[in-house]
Amino acid sequence: MQNFDNIQKLESSPLIFNHQNFFQNAPDLIPREISHCCSLEGSGIKFISGPTHAGKTTFMSQVASSLVGVKIYIDFEDSRMQELGSGDLQAIEETASEIRKKETEDGTGRIFYFFDEIHNLQGWENWVDRLHRQGAEIYLTSSRSTLINEFSSRFAGRCKILRLYPFSFREYLLIKCSGISALNFLTPSRSDELLCMFLQYFEKGGFPDVIKNDDIKLSRKYFEEGLQKGAAAGYDIQKLRKLAIFLISNMASEYSLDTLKKVSGIESEKLIGTYLDYLEDIFLLYRVPKFNSLQESGKEKEIPCKIYAGDTGLFKAVYPGYPDSLGLRFENLVFLELLRREKKVFYFQKKRECDFVIKEKDSQKVSAAIQISICFGNPAVREREILGLTETMDEYGLEQGLILTMDDEEIFKVDGKDENKIIMVKPVWKWMLE
Repeated sequence: MQNFDNIQKLESSPLIFNHQNFFQNAPDLIPREISHCCSLEGSGIKFISGPTHAGKTTFMSQVASSLVGVKIYIDFEDSRMQELGSGDLQAIEETASEIRKKETEDGTGRIFYFFDEIHNLQGWENWVDRLHRQGAEIYLTSSRSTLINEFSSRFAGRCKILRLYPFSFREYLLIKCSGISALNFLTPSRSDELLCMFLQYFEKGGFPDVIKNDDIKLSRKYFEEGLQKGAAAGYDIQKLRKLAIFLISNMASEYSLDTLKKVSGIESEKLIGTYLDYLEDIFLLYRVPKFNSLQESGKEKEIPCKIYAGDTGLFKAVYPGYPDSLGLRFENLVFLELLRREKKVFYFQKKRECDFVIKEKDSQKVSAAIQISICFGNPAVREREILGLTETMDEYGLEQGLILTMDDEEIFKVDGKDENKIIMVKPVWKWMLE
């Protein structure tokens, strides 16, 4: 990292300098496994979106460590930084230019700006636009999902978007300093070890500090932080809390507006929708539409949805005494992994149900169907899952389907409407390491 002493020229210098010191000394960087399609290569503006505490800042620090040039970091989550005026912003640019002149032979080195939670700065779009047109390379983060579309529209053709989620199982193994073995050469003892580690990951979820500190209470803290921000934005915090706890404790399930009105005390369906929008905006919840209803109506707001939590660790953190449903948490875990893999996710229900119908990022065609079963060895459960999967494969012309289990593994054929279908059964932990 660069020497940031010159930044102290600014009136807000001590604060900004502290930001630089934190950024350049971020501890315990765990490399994030970002697929090639999500890479931050190129000279456009990079926008990193994801939940608070998912590791966006340390990821930027990881990126910065490989770059050569002047690096300026500002955290706009700090309320004192949100009041910067145009003069302060201009001073930041001038300071960066002076550092470049001092530390590069010809004064033409790259300037890199790293701005955390940029949405908190009023008028940030114009400032970022000017910096980029002046030749700076810019990395932004935000914990508000609605900003993705605004950013894409404002900087069309000049931006790269990365969605960063809580840690995957692969990243969990890296935190625990456990090597990722080749799946084709696993010994029985290594398989048992990985399954044991998977169960720990399943319980705690993927927030980095929760994993490193083995403290599920941090998940509750993150949950409350999101509610407090909602209260500051004008939401009734008690009603927001009741709504969020009910939905998290019933993750991977459909909901009815009548039920949500009853549990939250919110009488208006329109207001319920506004509260749901907020919880989804801060990545606390996700709504997944019923695929065949979406095709029929074409109106996303009018179709049935399932709710998934932003992290599986939230279940026990926000409602420890609630009766546990391992199957629904199991399904939620798979949903989050599909998001990391940039899949468009739906569920299917006709005579029977299929947990996930998948479309690829830039395609309208169904590419996969997945069932989730924590008790696949039960004959009745086995029959139900196979029938639901087969019906979905017939509906969308798929030759192969996938059933993810806790530890079952096999391949078999079933009779489809027009031809035999292949069904693969895999342990979820192996699938997550593929």
